[in-house]
Amino acid sequence: MRELLPRRPWLRALLHEMSLNRVRTGGSVHKALEDMTDEDAINLAKGISLIILSSTEPSAAVDQWIFQNGALQELGREFPWMRPFFVEMAQHNLMTGTLGLKLRVTGGALLSTIDLITDVYMTIVFLSTEGQEGYGRINACLIGTTLLFQIFAAYVQNSQRRSHFFKDALCIICGFKPALDAYRVGSGQDREEHQQMTPLQDMTVHKGIEAVFEAIPSSVLQIIALLLASEKKLDAIVSILVSAATLGFTSAMTNYDWDTSPTNRGSNPIFYGYIPDKAFERALCFISMITLSFSHVLLLTFSCALLAVIDFNWLLCYLAADVGLFFFYKVVTRDFFYFLNITGGVRVFGAILHRLSVKIIMSFTLMIHLRHPNEVGGISTASTLLLSLFGSFASAFLYSVHYTGPSKLSDSALFTSIITISVLWLISALTFFSSIKKPYLKTFYSTATSSSYNKSLFLSYTSTQDLEKSEILSYHPSVFSSWGPSTIKPWISKNWKKWEGEKPEWFNDTWVKGLPSEYIPFEFRVKHGKTERFKRSKSGNKVVSGEH
Repeated sequence: MRELLPRRPWLRALLHEMSLNRVRTGGSVHKALEDMTDEDAINLAKGISLIILSSTEPSAAVDQWIFQNGALQELGREFPWMRPFFVEMAQHNLMTGTLGLKLRVTGGALLSTIDLITDVYMTIVFLSTEGQEGYGRINACLIGTTLLFQIFAAYVQNSQRRSHFFKDALCIICGFKPALDAYRVGSGQDREEHQQMTPLQDMTVHKGIEAVFEAIPSSVLQIIALLLASEKKLDAIVSILVSAATLGFTSAMTNYDWDTSPTNRGSNPIFYGYIPDKAFERALCFISMITLSFSHVLLLTFSCALLAVIDFNWLLCYLAADVGLFFFYKVVTRDFFYFLNITGGVRVFGAILHRLSVKIIMSFTLMIHLRHPNEVGGISTASTLLLSLFGSFASAFLYSVHYTGPSKLSDSALFTSIITISVLWLISALTFFSSIKKPYLKTFYSTATSSSYNKSLFLSYTSTQDLEKSEILSYHPSVFSSWGPSTIKPWISKNWKKWEGEKPEWFNDTWVKGLPSEYIPFEFRVKHGKTERFKRSKSGNKVVSGEH
C-alpha cells in the first residue's frame, strides 16, 4: 500500500469514502486508470455501497463493482492483491453496516410472519365453519408436519452442538427461522466446524421443507375450499395471494443467492452466472423472477385445485403422469442414480425420494437453480414452465365442462382470473429471459444429462483446478464407466507425480480407493499397492474428500 498510494493518490479518497460505510448513490466511472481523480474515486466508493445491499456475498459485490469500472480492472491487473483487499473491506462494511442486513432480515421476517398468521387464521376459520372442519384439521397437520421436519433438519445441522440446535428449534417454532437464515446468509457467515451445511444450503433445505409440506399443499387446499364455498370471501383470497407471494419471493431470493454466489460461479461457471452484473439489469431480473414465480405458483395451484374439485382422481392422475414422465425420462437417459455413491436398496430408495422431492419443489415453486443437469434438468424446467401456462387453461376448460356443483364459478370469472394471471406470467417471463445473460439461455432448455454436463465441466477446468476435477470423480463415480479412460486417465497420469510431491489435501486414501485400478499409474500399483503410500493414521491428517 505504501508503494501504491504515491502512484495512485486518488485511492486515499476511495478508501476513506468506503471506510465511512454510508449508503449513497454513486455510479460507474468510465475513465482510464491514469485519468482518475479524487472526485471519481468518491463516486466509485459510493457505488459499491448499493451493490453490497443487493449481493449475497461480499466477493460477489466486489466482482460486480470491478466489472462495471474499467479503472478498477486495470488496478487489479497491476496489483492483484487489491481485489482480496477490497473483499475484506466489503466484508467489514457488510458486518458493521446495518441497512442491507435489516432489509434482508426484515423482509424475511415480515413475509414469514404474515404467511404464518394467514395460515393460522385460515385454519381457525376452517375449524369454526360448519362443513369445513376437515380443511382446518388438514391445514393444522401440514403446519405441524413442516415444523417437525424443520426441527429434524436443524438437529442434523447442529447435532454436535445442542445449544445451537435448541436456538434454531425455538426460532422454527416461533416462525423466525427465515429471518435468522437471512441474517446468516446476508452477513456472510461461513459453515462452522460442527455444522453439516453452509448457511445458504441450510436456508435452502428449510425453504424446501416448507414448500413441500406446507406452502404448496396448503395453497391447493385453500383454493379447493374457496371453489367449493358458496360465498367467496375476501380473507380466503388474501391468504391464497399471500402464500403465493411468499413462495414467489422465497423462490426468487433462493435463485438469486445461488446464482450470485462467487463459490458457485467460480466452480461452475458454465451454469451459474445468468444474473446480470449491472445494478439496473440485476434489479429488473430479480423483480421479474419474483413475479414469474408468483404467477407460476398461482397458475399451477389453481389448476390442481380445479382438477381436485371435478374429481380428486383426476388430480392424482395428473400428478402421477407428470412425475412418471419425469422419472421415465431420467431412467431412459441413464440419469437416475447420478448422485449416490452407494449400492443396493438404499440407493434406489434414496434416488426415488430425492428425485420426487426436487421435482415437486421445482414444479410448484420455480426454484430455477434446480434446472441443473444434476437435478431436474433444463428441458424439464422448460416443460414445467409451459405446463403451468397451458395446463391452467386446460384445467379451466375441464372445470367449465364437467363440474356441475352448486358453488360453480362462472366462466367469465374463471377465465378472467386465468387470463389475468397468464398475462402477468408472460410479461414476467419475457422480462426475465430478456434480462439474463444470453449465453445462459440454453441452460433453461438443455437436454444435457448429469454425465454429459460434468464431462463438459471437467474438460473446461484449467490445470490449476485439480481440486474441482477430483470432486467430480468423488461425487459421481459412475463417470468412470460412462466417460471411459480417454477422458480421465491422461489427467491422472500427467499429474500423479506432482500430487505425490505436493500432497494436496484431497489426494488421500479415500480418493485413491475410489479410483479403478487401471486408472492408477502402473509403477504405483506395482511398488506400493493401491493406497500404501497414503496411509496417514499416525500423522492424524483429516480425510476430507467426502465433504461437499
